[in-house]
Amino acid sequence: MRLFGITLLIACGLAAVYADDNCMCSKADAAIVIQQWQDVSSPDAAAQTKLSCGQAVFAELFNMAPGAKALFTRVNVDNIHSPEFNGHVMRVMGGLDVLVNYLENPPVMESMLAHLAGQHAVRDGVTKSGFAVMAKVLMGSMPQVVEGFNPDAWKNCLIPILNGMSAGLAP
Repeated sequence: MRLFGITLLIACGLAAVYADDNCMCSKADAAIVIQQWQDVSSPDAAAQTKLSCGQAVFAELFNMAPGAKALFTRVNVDNIHSPEFNGHVMRVMGGLDVLVNYLENPPVMESMLAHLAGQHAVRDGVTKSGFAVMAKVLMGSMPQVVEGFNPDAWKNCLIPILNGMSAGLAP
């Protein structure tokens, strides 16, 4: 089974969704996202599942934005199955795991997002528009791996996370 697949129709439909920067992650949204994220992140989900999911996300990111590969040269992006790139994928998946699990703790979430924004701000070429592409990729991939995917809850929680991580970046 293919973990990932975004059709042109989905991509076009989602484009309008991401124009709204005013998404709010309610307590109910957070509870749904945290529960649904367990499909990917629970102890029962093998590391290989997380790695495969992450590789599929990055493969689609590079498909949608080929220039994004230039941002990942230090982690051997030319071989997405290399130990260096796999390490990066697992760090991203681990970071997403932590962020999702702190959705119900705004002070901790804000602190983590400020830290991640600072990390991304010093990376040449990282832009807000790149995070918008990543939002499309994640929203397109999550239905493939999350049972009963709730797009409204995910949009309401994912967009503020990505906006926080991209705070201060050029458009």
